[in-house]
Amino acid sequence: MRSEKEMMDMIVGIAVKDTRIRGVYMNGSRTNPNAPQDVFQDYDIVYIVYETESFRKDREWIDIFGKRLYMQYPDDVPGQETDAENCYGYLMQFGDGNRLDLHLVTLEYALKDICHDRLCEILLDKEQILPEIPKATDEDHWVKRPEKEEFLHCCNEFWWMLNSIGKGLWRGEIPYVMDMLNMHSRPELMKMLAWNVGVENGFSCSVGKSGKYLSKYLPESQYGRLLKTYPQAKEDAIWQAVFEMCGLFDETARKVGDRMKIAYDEEEAKNSRLYLECTYDLPRGMKEFLMVHRMKPVNADEAAKIWLEGNLDAHHFIPEEYWKRNYDEVRRQLAEAEVYVYEDNEGIQGFAGITDGYIRGIFVRKGMRSKGIGKNLLKFCKAKYQELSLHVYDENKQAKEFYIREGFRVKQKGTDTNTGRLEYEMIWRKGYYKDEQKENKK
Repeated sequence: MRSEKEMMDMIVGIAVKDTRIRGVYMNGSRTNPNAPQDVFQDYDIVYIVYETESFRKDREWIDIFGKRLYMQYPDDVPGQETDAENCYGYLMQFGDGNRLDLHLVTLEYALKDICHDRLCEILLDKEQILPEIPKATDEDHWVKRPEKEEFLHCCNEFWWMLNSIGKGLWRGEIPYVMDMLNMHSRPELMKMLAWNVGVENGFSCSVGKSGKYLSKYLPESQYGRLLKTYPQAKEDAIWQAVFEMCGLFDETARKVGDRMKIAYDEEEAKNSRLYLECTYDLPRGMKEFLMVHRMKPVNADEAAKIWLEGNLDAHHFIPEEYWKRNYDEVRRQLAEAEVYVYEDNEGIQGFAGITDGYIRGIFVRKGMRSKGIGKNLLKFCKAKYQELSLHVYDENKQAKEFYIREGFRVKQKGTDTNTGRLEYEMIWRKGYYKDEQKENKK
């Protein structure tokens, strides 16, 4: 592999000998004092020329730089508008491991480029036509402080795109999902992480293209969480990555918003995540969307209060003390059980506890009953299982009639050993009630 000195001597030497070349400057990582130095660094070189046409006509002139493995002409892309007369490039990978990204530009183009790119370093000026420029710096690439509107748009875009990701996963459209994840949601996450780094460092550093230097600035645990957002193209892995991404974005946005005195829309974030969780738990093949998802252990207290309230209202024939005595144990069990909650933007309105097809109870918050919430919870259970069973007290007429309307039939009756009350075991099988109706019509 040719050394840096050998490469630089060759690059400048060719320019000195070629009368069509007026000057040379370099930019990119090799002029960036903060970029890590390694074997893969390109040589980003610009030759200032009188014209580009003679070079473009002679495809073999670049052979002078060495034996190439392969290359690219970035300005010869079909359908792409270019200004080849003023700027023309060659991207060359050499057999010795070096890479040269060479551009030919006219003086007019060069003067604009040099003033715009503060990473430029002049290597040769044959005619003293180039201006004096300050020492190369990556300051133009430092993280920029966002305005309020930019911050809020970033948040809105991130949370909105979850809608597309969720429905794509539910449909099994993995290529579509990966594009939505990496082309739309991830840029907003990376932007927020960059702002966080900027806040912590006085907006005087660069995180690099695509956040490649984030590992230098983020705590190890936070950087590890970022890496977990890059999944394999498998449904379960993508879901876990998306949820990790949501948590990381939410925490970071709260912190950045707080430090910059910008009000973060917590309601937007909460409702977006709620819809995503409902999408995740929605059984495949459902004909309607249900705002139902698996309960988190942290919501056990809220569910237990709904449980107690519901039992006290429905079971007036059982002493209140019975339910109150069991409250703490039920709260503990709820935190460990399979529980699905109906939740809207105002909170949890009801829940269904179920174990292997056995419904332990469906409860709806007072004031929200007779609004279809219990029915939706039962629809959710029916979609998850081929067969359901439950127990209901004989004296709870309203509940018994509800389950009969929903296709349940009495399997047997007995006595609840805890209360001594008559109860019924009821069952439901997918398609059974419809078949029964058909038989009755004959």
